[in-house]
Amino acid sequence: MEQISNFFYSIWIFIHSKHEEGIYNTICLAVLMGLPTLVLLVGIFVCCHCCFCSQRQKEGSSYSSSVASQGKKRKNMKKGKEEDLWISAQPKLLLLEKRPSLLA
Repeated sequence: MEQISNFFYSIWIFIHSKHEEGIYNTICLAVLMGLPTLVLLVGIFVCCHCCFCSQRQKEGSSYSSSVASQGKKRKNMKKGKEEDLWISAQPKLLLLEKRPSLLA
């Protein structure tokens, strides 16, 4: 237990001495100590998010598949009534022909 307290005490002395040397050292030290903490927190968040999403997906997979199939049926019904509104590339070619050339 004494070794652990000595370790943290030495870190505290190091931080305090760098702070007395100048604000630049304090900022650099804060960034260097903050980045690993931030990476750890983001990693924990991502792991928890992935775990809970996979559990939720397993529980609701039958519901989501039925909703998706109903959505596909509705889209197919709408396609029969509407026309395909695809824009061809020909208008772009016509615009390029009307543009004045740089050589002329």
